Amino acid sequence: MTIQSTTGWSTIRGHRVQLEFFRNVLASQRLGQAYLLVGPGGIGKRTFARQLAACLLCPGTDDDVLESCGECSSCKQIAADSHPDLLEVGLPEGKNLIPIRLLAGDRESRGRAGLCYDLSLSPMESQRRVAILDAADHIEQIACSSLLKTLEEPPPRAIIILVADSEAGILDTIRSRCQLVRFSPLEDDDMIELLLASETVPNRQEAERVARLAEGSLSTAALMQDPKLQALRDAVYKNLATMPVDPLAMIDEVVPAWEDLGGDGNTKRVNATWIARFAIEFYRAVLRFLAGADTTSTIPDAQRLCQSMTVGDTAAIDRIAALLDRCLEAEREPMSNVMLPLALEAFFADLAKQSRIGTD
Repeated sequence: MTIQSTTGWSTIRGHRVQLEFFRNVLASQRLGQAYLLVGPGGIGKRTFARQLAACLLCPGTDDDVLESCGECSSCKQIAADSHPDLLEVGLPEGKNLIPIRLLAGDRESRGRAGLCYDLSLSPMESQRRVAILDAADHIEQIACSSLLKTLEEPPPRAIIILVADSEAGILDTIRSRCQLVRFSPLEDDDMIELLLASETVPNRQEAERVARLAEGSLSTAALMQDPKLQALRDAVYKNLATMPVDPLAMIDEVVPAWEDLGGDGNTKRVNATWIARFAIEFYRAVLRFLAGADTTSTIPDAQRLCQSMTVGDTAAIDRIAALLDRCLEAEREPMSNVMLPLALEAFFADLAKQSRIGTD
């Protein structure tokens, strides 16, 4: 659902429950000093946090109303990333941990620089200071003590907003000192409108397809525009369009496309899961045809396979449903305990075996 407002909230889709939570907090004058926003990556948590900060810093609206005017100097500075009372820290480019220098200063200035020190200073233009700590589940271990001390004794007129993809990555001592606000993946309708508005996709049909696969994450949707991932998708579709499936052809074409994506061990496992997800989309499209729900498919290769099938053919429906079940199993258990190439070969062999049932 879309959040309707005449201010910056109108640019944020979804998260109505979270918005109402903070509106009620301000209306009842129960604003805390530390919040932890947790939910899957790419769903707009940081954008939500910045709009929340804009409301808390805007002098043009009442303190008990969660709105920002969008016209005052404060709002314009936030939009330009130049507000002196909005402090933001996240992962440095190319790094997987937030170093202690960003929270507490480097060795020479320890305790006299960094986010925690800056937050302790008096506001320069507003009545309060707001700190947004993005990727709070990726803080260098040594830096956690500085953050914990700030949370235990928060400076007056300071609001701390932690943003994290995983609650498990937050120390219990830090989590217990924050009010937890959970976020959910975006609904498909919101995803579609955001993809179209950002011109990430060329048309609504593609937006609908991407939204189904992205599972409510804009960052995943953006990843899907990678030409190499699209090449992997095309290789999967091409090979599934032949019935029965040829496992050797899939090894020759799909595996190299997967390897071309590169990445470390964890990334390779995630990319292997994409193979299953593309196969799920493919077989769901075929099932929709067999059930009479779609006369044509948005996937050309699926349409090609459908031309050899008859709507309502129960044997074909059972066979495709079994293939879909195997793909769903592969997505749920992304081959974490064996060598990935061998796991992929076993997956392709299972698809080939299942696709031959009832055809001999």
